[in-house]
Amino acid sequence: MKTYIKLVGILVFVSIICSSFGIFGQSRFTEKEFFSYERFVLTMQLLNAIARNPGSRSDIKAFATYFNDGIYALSNEKYSAALSKFHKSRNIWPEYFGTAFLIALTYERSGNIHKASRFYKEYLNKLKTLESGHFPISAPLIKILNVDDMDTYHEAKAHIEDYLRTYGIKLDNVKAPLFVSGFVKYAIIIFILVILFLVGHYSIWPYFKKQNRLKNPPPGFWICRNCEEENPDVVKECRNCGKKYK
Repeated sequence: MKTYIKLVGILVFVSIICSSFGIFGQSRFTEKEFFSYERFVLTMQLLNAIARNPGSRSDIKAFATYFNDGIYALSNEKYSAALSKFHKSRNIWPEYFGTAFLIALTYERSGNIHKASRFYKEYLNKLKTLESGHFPISAPLIKILNVDDMDTYHEAKAHIEDYLRTYGIKLDNVKAPLFVSGFVKYAIIIFILVILFLVGHYSIWPYFKKQNRLKNPPPGFWICRNCEEENPDVVKECRNCGKKYK
């Protein structure tokens, strides 16, 4: 716990120093700067500081690695690799809005503006949830990573609404992608496998077993398809259910 508090203190100090540089520049990004991965460079540096700290949790370290690798891939226009890295970091830490934004940016640059718009909507939803106080555990670290304080819901929404409008897309009509956490995903897979097993065990397997028995009766016998009773070949009527066969 002491290590964590010390780490947060260091990050707060670094973020204050980084933010102070912005005082002498623009107070807010232009639209061009807003839709750029380069504004997450300071975030990358902070994540690297977290990853190098011996007391950091393994999942946060993994998130930092995937997130930073995704930005490097995006900067080199390797969109498929970038999406793979960003989605992995999103699965580890779904609350952080920056990953959703970068996924949207990657889809957009790869030419898929409609899919990008859905992740821009997810980005806004996470910002709104954060500002509503619904991420109490993640909020302190998320706010530290938001070095330039540009990612505020109302301002970001205005940028994205104007931007998507140029593509003829109305933000209100866009739905954020469904996100299923890793635990829930595995639970669903296990549930489906159990259902398939039960269906196979109590329905499919008995059916094939019955068909095999009907086609392969004991020598000198035939099997009634109605009740599956074994009957001698000389008998044309089932001795159990009375069904007649020619």
